[in-house]
Amino acid sequence: MGVTRSSLPGIGGWAAGLALLVAVTAIAQQPVVKAFHPAGPLTSYEVATIKPADPAKPFAGETLRRYIGRAYGVPLAWGMPGVELQGSRVIGGPEWIDKDRYDIKGKPPDELREAMQKMSPEDQQAQDKMMEQSLLADRFHLKVHFETREMQVFELVPAKGGLKIAPAEPPSAGGATKPDKPGEMRPGTMSLSVGNSGLNILNARGMTLDMLANMIRGQALEVGGRPVINNTGFTGNLDLKDFRFIGLAYTQGPAGASASEPDAPSLQQALEQQLGIKLVPAKGQVEMLVIVTIETPTEN
Repeated sequence: MGVTRSSLPGIGGWAAGLALLVAVTAIAQQPVVKAFHPAGPLTSYEVATIKPADPAKPFAGETLRRYIGRAYGVPLAWGMPGVELQGSRVIGGPEWIDKDRYDIKGKPPDELREAMQKMSPEDQQAQDKMMEQSLLADRFHLKVHFETREMQVFELVPAKGGLKIAPAEPPSAGGATKPDKPGEMRPGTMSLSVGNSGLNILNARGMTLDMLANMIRGQALEVGGRPVINNTGFTGNLDLKDFRFIGLAYTQGPAGASASEPDAPSLQQALEQQLGIKLVPAKGQVEMLVIVTIETPTEN
């Protein structure tokens, strides 16, 4: 039995179908959590100093893995060593980048510093990241590449009853240099108190849900440092006062409510009750930074 010509796809149709398949695959593989990639040439500090942190001060300085994570937009979760985080997106590198702590300070050129004062907070942060990337390349001879991997993530989504967020005024362009009144927080900032019992108290003024998501990464035991994505549809700013929940304790002991607050809620409960937000697990394509080479810093 013969096969008619019309039953076979033409070369043009086959090529078009393959192109469509490739395009769909490419879209599917796009990371839902991306690193920061500069849009243009890197800006640099005019002057930068790098000094080993005082070992007698446990919170002085920071490790290079944490500095790298911030510079490339793949920040480590608060307060947790990067090598212990299942959700860390900074891969590889020698042991000393998790042990040695440095005080790193940089001064932008006067012209750039003046221009940054008129920028939005997002554009200011982009300039800071570019200068940090430049410093890492110049002084630590850092080389990296990026990979996209599927991993567990968490999403912030509206709870069943809908969002309960009251929009707040965003920080002014250039950022507020001081609070409006004595004792107030600066717009665009937040403060987290972490107790030995595991009771966490968050206060914030003009924060974004991305800021809240980064706090959740480091303080929610069930998240364990994995990326948290804002899928609530809310992109503005909000204030929080005395937002209490049980999370990671200050010590290594088990987390739990203090005797004076036996009914302190879990983070999931606090999010739903106060903000109308649910925290749900999901799978997503995440852009990872892989350290190729890094050296101890050159002299100041």
